[in-house]
Amino acid sequence: MQDSSRPVTGYPVQNLNGCAPPPTGYAYSYAHVNPNPHPYYPTPPPQDPRSTFLRRLLSAIAVVLIIFGFILFIIWIVLRPQLPDFSIQSLSLSNFNAANQRVNATWNAQIQVSNPNKKLSISYGEVVSSVFHKDYFLSETRIGPFVQRTRSAGAVGASYSMVDSFVDGDVMDEMNEERRAGEMKFSLKVSADVAFRYGGWRGRRRFLTVWCDDVAVTASSGKMIGGPQRCKVY
Repeated sequence: MQDSSRPVTGYPVQNLNGCAPPPTGYAYSYAHVNPNPHPYYPTPPPQDPRSTFLRRLLSAIAVVLIIFGFILFIIWIVLRPQLPDFSIQSLSLSNFNAANQRVNATWNAQIQVSNPNKKLSISYGEVVSSVFHKDYFLSETRIGPFVQRTRSAGAVGASYSMVDSFVDGDVMDEMNEERRAGEMKFSLKVSADVAFRYGGWRGRRRFLTVWCDDVAVTASSGKMIGGPQRCKVY
């Protein structure tokens, strides 16, 4: 005799909790199971110790440079370096003769140099001075090194000479024309290698350029016209 409690094959199974069975064609969702219980994580390639050292070295250098620049900035804020002042006190011209594109002349100049800094002295290394007619170079001389203390001023002398020196014809004609008019104008240039000092500390050296434009002298006596003339400092 067949057991009536067993379900008949081919008929839907009745849910014992009273709920209706799922509709035909319903698909159950199952959690995705990784077929690989031990996933593979790629090992990063080994780093080159030389490149690592180089990166660290460059980083350290950058930090040192930043710190050094910050220190220099603080020093500049505290000391406030100012450029020196230059002025022409006197300029004389003698033995001037210009003919056949040959010039003979001697200039003597007194240049006053002032240090306006309260805390910094200034040392001058190689100092070169030149004389020009307008923008035409005529002669050059060298001035010995010197040091200026804080809040001090002093005069340095410079002598320039031309002995049977060739010049362009146009320049010679302009100088002779000025001489006939009674007044000649020359420009002086000073180039110096300078450094600021504070006690044992010395700043980096820098190149200084000074221009004294259109300094007039009389054609008769060769003396400078007017009083001291201030120069431009760059």
